[in-house]
Amino acid sequence: MDYEILVVSAVFAALLMLAHLAAPRLRNLSLIAHSGFTSFSGGFASAFVFLHMLPGLVESKEAIGAVLAARFSDSHFVDTSVFLLALAGFIIFFGLRRWCRQSPGRISHNCRRTFVVSIISFSIYNAVIAFTLADRIAIDLFTAAVFTLAIALHLMIVDAEHEAHNGIQFNRWGRYVLSSALVVGWGLRLITGEHSAVTAALLSSMLAGALLLNVFHYELSEVSDARFGSFLLGIGVGTLILLVIFFLEASIHISGAT
Repeated sequence: MDYEILVVSAVFAALLMLAHLAAPRLRNLSLIAHSGFTSFSGGFASAFVFLHMLPGLVESKEAIGAVLAARFSDSHFVDTSVFLLALAGFIIFFGLRRWCRQSPGRISHNCRRTFVVSIISFSIYNAVIAFTLADRIAIDLFTAAVFTLAIALHLMIVDAEHEAHNGIQFNRWGRYVLSSALVVGWGLRLITGEHSAVTAALLSSMLAGALLLNVFHYELSEVSDARFGSFLLGIGVGTLILLVIFFLEASIHISGAT
């Protein structure tokens, strides 16, 4: 792994850790404390998912398809493999939430179990995010920066949801477990080096599905004071940033070709 990519990925991972650790203080800021911030974050993350992560699945198909093509003769299966992985990520997170809510038992026991399972699942989620950072940076630094911003906003909302349901335990140890998972994911990518390109593509595909579910679940569906105007503003800002990046990169590519 290039030294520059290693350093930048470490900085981005540190910023995501900061989003977890400093979330209580950041939410006291007037802008973030505003009731429309959650809807804005949801819109921003939604724009990134639909305009970058889902199209990015097509790019991941090349790396994953090269591996699957040697084992499967069905070209249609190879072509849809990344989308099946995204669907798997969506189903896994949805299934975990349904299992926690519907399993029988005492209310206090269910709350405790739900919290622990949620922390474990989001620890894996965070580790996958950090694991794929270096590959995102290698492909495009600017979109990787937007990805980091979108995820940071998303993680702050996830933290707020955990605090609302089990604030004592989350502030005592849950927040630090989620932060540590980012270090673990980044460290695993450092150890595996260049040999993990296919693994990163696989995990990125599953992450797209999981992120899609979590964006809708945390930023949209459970927000009682959701503001459509703020949501549209978030979509507009996220879309504008990505379109500017795409336009600049296309211009650079054209000028370089000539």
